[in-house]
Amino acid sequence: MLRQIFYESLHVDEVPVTSFEEATQEDILQMTSFFNEQEEKAIQPYLPHCEIARWHPAFTDITAKGNTKQKGIDEIIRHFGFRLEETMAFGDGGNDISMLRHAAISVAMGQAAEEVKQSADYVTTSVDDDGIWKAMKYFEII
Repeated sequence: MLRQIFYESLHVDEVPVTSFEEATQEDILQMTSFFNEQEEKAIQPYLPHCEIARWHPAFTDITAKGNTKQKGIDEIIRHFGFRLEETMAFGDGGNDISMLRHAAISVAMGQAAEEVKQSADYVTTSVDDDGIWKAMKYFEII
C-alpha cells in the first residue's frame, strides 16, 4: 500500500527505512500513520496532545497539537511582517482545510475531495494540469 500510494500515485521519493531506535533519537514533528477512519477513532483517545488530519482514506497525518498549517501561515506572516489579508493558500487534502479557511484567499486543487473544495474560495485544476499557475492568473497575481 505504501509503495502504491506514495511512490506510484504521489510520486514521493523513496522514504528511508530506519529502526524505531534511530527514528526516536530526534524530535518527531509529524507521523504519517496507515489506518482507516474507524481505527483512527479508536486510536485518537490515546493521543491527547496530538491532532489527526486525514488527507487520504488509507492514512493520516499526526502532529503535535497546535502545529498545524494554519499556525504555519501565522508564523510566516509574523516573521516577514505580512498581514493575514495578504495570504493565499493552496490545498488538496483534509489536512489543508483549516489552512484554507484561515488564509485570505484559498484555492482547492482540482483533485481535492469535495469537503476541501467547499472550504476554498476557488477551485482550480490539478497540480499536473498547471492548477497553481491557473489560479495565480485567475487572481491576477501573475
